[in-house]
Amino acid sequence: MDTSEKRSRHDLFAGGIFIAIAALFAVQGLRYDFGSLLQMGPGFFPVVLAVALAALGISVAASGLRNPPEAVEGPIAWRAIILICLSLAIFAWGARLLGLVPVVLLCTFLAAMASRRNSVVSASIMSGVLAALCYLIFKLGLGVTIPTFGPWTGL
Repeated sequence: MDTSEKRSRHDLFAGGIFIAIAALFAVQGLRYDFGSLLQMGPGFFPVVLAVALAALGISVAASGLRNPPEAVEGPIAWRAIILICLSLAIFAWGARLLGLVPVVLLCTFLAAMASRRNSVVSASIMSGVLAALCYLIFKLGLGVTIPTFGPWTGL
């Protein structure tokens, strides 16, 4: 395989994923009234975000065509793959059961531990800061209906 065939496959693949997700969101957003810039309908924001994501995907894919091939270093990072996927699954499963603060603490900690560069202390600090920010933004600022500490606490 020559170098033109080995151009950054990661960037090409990531750009393709961005474009595919953007297309799905645009199709879903166009099912609703689009409206105008002055009177936005419910489909306006998803379609605008989809266009921005598609532009980002095109940019990433184009950089994959322009950049020289990347050397693959080291083995597959199974620890990172498993911890990130586990974190996403726990968030999807446990947001309403555990509550916003505990699920953000747990998921952020797991995601931070996916990197070997993070210590338990730094992952704990990240978890605490992100949980506090999520509480302030989503519960106090936006009034999201996810329980703060789960139904088992009554809070």
